[in-house]
Amino acid sequence: MKICQVLAGNEDGGLEKHTIELSKELKKRNFDITVIAHEKFKSEFDGIRFISFDLTKSRNNIFMLYKLYEILREEKFDIIHSQANKATSIVVKLKMFINSKIVSTLHSYKKNLSSFYKSDYVISVSNKIAENLNIKNKTTIYNGIKLENINNINLYDKYNIPKEKFIICSVGRLSFVKRFDVLISSLKYTDNVHLILVGEGKEESKLKKLATRLSLDKNITFTGNLNNLKAKEIIKSSNLFVMTSQKEGFPYTLIETLSCQTPIISTDVSDIKDIIGSDFIIEYDNNKALALKINDIKNDYEKTNSYFKPIYKQSQEKFTTKYMTNETINIYEKVLR
Repeated sequence: MKICQVLAGNEDGGLEKHTIELSKELKKRNFDITVIAHEKFKSEFDGIRFISFDLTKSRNNIFMLYKLYEILREEKFDIIHSQANKATSIVVKLKMFINSKIVSTLHSYKKNLSSFYKSDYVISVSNKIAENLNIKNKTTIYNGIKLENINNINLYDKYNIPKEKFIICSVGRLSFVKRFDVLISSLKYTDNVHLILVGEGKEESKLKKLATRLSLDKNITFTGNLNNLKAKEIIKSSNLFVMTSQKEGFPYTLIETLSCQTPIISTDVSDIKDIIGSDFIIEYDNNKALALKINDIKNDYEKTNSYFKPIYKQSQEKFTTKYMTNETINIYEKVLR
């Protein structure tokens, strides 16, 4: 089976991570795999045939479309797997000119899903984001990660946190959609809680000013950007992970947190309620309700840990790169029958 992964963006995020992990696993299983993506990602696909192509231009750019058509026509792929909305809208424009099956993955909420109706099969990374896609040929395949042993580190010593503090953490790009402002302001109503916030982004300065204005500087550690391993060490060593997002496709931070066996509370985004249960879902944009939930968990932490044990076990079986790849191969085989 000759497979091509098409990636149209040039940012670093869950979409790119998904494509990298899937491509590496397919290569490991001896599939003939090619990736068409921006030059900046070439090193990430080490050992995989890589065609550098800048698809960040307008999806209607006739020169870009013709050049891509030439590549796809010459390569004669069995499967062209377009990752996310832009790649899908570009690839389906060429569908009538190429003899390949098109599989497309929907990674996030989109108002305009018209391109996905032209694909032969659609994979969604959560049930929720595909609710409005009314086609038979669709399925949900959750993102997966490689399971690895993560070190438990002493956060109290590393970040000079008083020993009596209950440590909560969150990880992500510091953008408005993550609503870290709600998380920070909730600390006003918590008791003996310290927040470690991992990431960088446009909202960083605003968030630090908010912490200062609320006299919470001593209760928050901003680590800046950290590599994935160091971020997971913080998740592993914290008492609780908190997600306050306005929207999510299917966040890698969820499955990384569960793989670290750290409890998590979250707003009702993606399919998280189905995974962790409604008792650990928090109301969106409500700092007092969030603080109450954090205090409740802190005051009966053993109960929370016991509750999450079967969820940790399920995550190690279902949210893995191996499982994600198995399910994706099943779809490839299905559309080629």
